Amino acid sequence: MKSKKISSGKYYIIFILILMLTVFPGFFHDKAAFAADKSGSSKNVMRALYIPNHKGRSLEFMKQLIEKGKPLGINMLVMDVHSYGSTNFKVNSKVIDYLKSENIFITARMVCFQDGITKLPVPQSQIDALHKLAAESADAGFNEIQLDYIRFADGGAPYPLKKKYAFIETLLADFKKITDAKKVKLSADLFGRIVYNQNDYIGQKVEVFAPYMDAIYPMLYPSHYTGDKQRMSAPGETVKEGTLKGLNRVEKGKVAVQPYIQAFPYNIQHAKVKLDKYVQLQIKAVEETDARGWVAWNPNGDYSSVFSALEMKDAVE
Repeated sequence: MKSKKISSGKYYIIFILILMLTVFPGFFHDKAAFAADKSGSSKNVMRALYIPNHKGRSLEFMKQLIEKGKPLGINMLVMDVHSYGSTNFKVNSKVIDYLKSENIFITARMVCFQDGITKLPVPQSQIDALHKLAAESADAGFNEIQLDYIRFADGGAPYPLKKKYAFIETLLADFKKITDAKKVKLSADLFGRIVYNQNDYIGQKVEVFAPYMDAIYPMLYPSHYTGDKQRMSAPGETVKEGTLKGLNRVEKGKVAVQPYIQAFPYNIQHAKVKLDKYVQLQIKAVEETDARGWVAWNPNGDYSSVFSALEMKDAVE
């Protein structure tokens, strides 16, 4: 009698499972997806480093960087594609080939208007040179074109905001045509304060940029909140706050947010931690949000603090 009860119980369980699969075919799939989402295992976090042009043209330097960074999760680089003050494309094709062989997502950073636009109209020859640089970057194998300094001067350009927004929107629409034709992504850097401000006199506004962007990159360096000791002393909370504000102003699933984080020692004394810990706090904070990932910025391309932070973070997890 005991064995019959067990058999009956087994049949009953099988019957219930079949019924659930028939009536609710997505039940188990949804449960698995939910579990993966909760654990974070399904999220592909972009861990990126900014590379200045002279370093990005050195195959030896880039190999050393990837050999050290890739095991720690570095899977993306943001590379200057021209030298300071020039719009001439200047990239080592051997470096690009190597990075693509390593499955590294590569973004071409273009400085469009160094220190911002001071006067309208901008000469058409200057705009044409930028269009050419974007097209050459896409043709060279970059996955994404990142526009920096798409703004007016911080300190004054005597034009109404409406005119500034209209001019910037025209620029973005023209770049979007190029990247769409080349089948690459388009993104832009924004001042960190832009995710806080609805209207800013430099002419950057999240809602103006978003319709043309695959991603926006707010520069959320905690040290730059001059005069705000609370934000300067809490790098993780500061970066998370800015990231969430950016995410709240774009359409989820259409425009990604990937903040720049600080990997240089300026003003970090307010946080009372060493640079590697300062970086680790920012990484942890960003990766707890729905951001696509982060880009560490060091003007000299020195990422020893980032590697140490990632080793520290992985050890904790």
